Amino acid sequence: MFFPVMWNKKYGVQILVGVMLLSAGCAHLPKDPEKAVSYSQMAPGEGLLPETADAVLAGHGTDESAFMLIPRNSDALNWRLALIDSARQSIDLQVFIWSDDESGRLLLSRIIAAAGRGVKVRLLVDDLPKDWSDRGIALVARIPNIELRRFNPGRVRKGLLSRTLQMSTQFKTLNRRMHNKQMLVDGCWGVVGGRNIGNPYFGLSSTYNNRDLDLLLTGSIIQDLAVDFDEYWNSWAAYPGEAMYKEISPEKEKKLWAGFGRKLEEDRKLLKQTPIAWEPVDWSEAFSTLPKSMVKGVAESRSDSPKVRGDRGERLIEQLVELSLNSNDQVSVITPYMIPPKEFLNEVVKVINEDKRTIRFLVPSMESNNHTMAHSHYKKYRKKLLNAGALLYEFKGEPSAELRALSDTPPIRSDFISLHTKAFVVDERWVLLGSLNVDPRSIHINTEHMLIIDSQELARQLLEQFDTMISPENAWAVTLNENGKLRWTSKDGVKKNQPARGFRQRCADFLWRWIPVESQL
Repeated sequence: MFFPVMWNKKYGVQILVGVMLLSAGCAHLPKDPEKAVSYSQMAPGEGLLPETADAVLAGHGTDESAFMLIPRNSDALNWRLALIDSARQSIDLQVFIWSDDESGRLLLSRIIAAAGRGVKVRLLVDDLPKDWSDRGIALVARIPNIELRRFNPGRVRKGLLSRTLQMSTQFKTLNRRMHNKQMLVDGCWGVVGGRNIGNPYFGLSSTYNNRDLDLLLTGSIIQDLAVDFDEYWNSWAAYPGEAMYKEISPEKEKKLWAGFGRKLEEDRKLLKQTPIAWEPVDWSEAFSTLPKSMVKGVAESRSDSPKVRGDRGERLIEQLVELSLNSNDQVSVITPYMIPPKEFLNEVVKVINEDKRTIRFLVPSMESNNHTMAHSHYKKYRKKLLNAGALLYEFKGEPSAELRALSDTPPIRSDFISLHTKAFVVDERWVLLGSLNVDPRSIHINTEHMLIIDSQELARQLLEQFDTMISPENAWAVTLNENGKLRWTSKDGVKKNQPARGFRQRCADFLWRWIPVESQL
């Protein structure tokens, strides 16, 4: 078919792209389909969750909340299952990655069961990770009591050429991804932290498992988190999943669910061997321990705007700076991706040299990094950080048995442990925990979310974990010798070359260093 094209400066690119998309016969999502505006629900008057929240918060001030760190991967999955299984009214879940693997399917199956009990479910998942097909998204979104939305999907769904053209003409919009992670249940409990949904986050991957961190929480902060979720859920970028695929025949739908059921049966062969609750259980005993194991504090929730076009408002990092959490002694930072912008480095120099404070960084060593490319663009900042006076530690890919036990879920033993924790501790008072990495993508591009918590006890607990993670058994202390050369020191001795998983990774590290992608990492 021949398409006459009239070229002009203003519309030429759009016309050409339109012609090429049509000729490619690609699939498009409907433009701006109807979707209902909805808001988070208040806590029910009775039930295990609100009653446990009341017990935990007894004696607390009205502005206080309660928190519990979740460092063990199997516990992180079990607490999510406990909240879902115990839900009576609502589940709101926001996440960047939701993998189609044993843990991803297990969580989905329990959410579907909750919806079957009448629980209202809202699921908001970023569209960049492609574990779910558009048909699968629509299938889940059409289940009664479940709404599923994808954040900022490209309208062109098929065809390499078509999607490449779409990205080239809409790069700034489509490059903005939702990295936020939170789950709210029955308006009174939540989980916030660094974990996505997938096997490496819950200790079920044989390749690598993460050393990660979440917070189980209840109290006044839940309302702030609910407002934040609602803003994203009702934003233009949240696309209704039911509109992402044409109608599915009853016969095809039945076949697809039968296939999902068969996968769940296969998954149980693994899950039955683990401490994961592979089927619903009575969680009353687990919840009964929380009044003694949770600590109090006052928290704020801060996040980027969900807007993907035009003015996107104040960045999360700017909001954090405005809080003026000035350190009197020490700042401790854990980040899985460390590619600091110039202004960040300048602040490090100021805090150390002018304010006379200590700054400690814990980042992955190359052997502990699941993205060698990110490490390749971090390594040139080592000397800059050390010359500024910072203390630098790199987490080992083979840490102590104690830390392995937090990451691997028995009987799984992964090839290496990857650092994925995202947390800051200011003195022994402030804890900042959420989705923010110290890299260009988190600071300038993606949407991110962070809790700022004023709690001496929570800060003490996290600093205790930090000190364990930087011990010689678990991390390399990175220093400069008298000649300005980098050295790595741990219980394994002193190394002149950065630790790696092998020659192959060293080659990849060398090659990635020359690819100009740092601004997108």
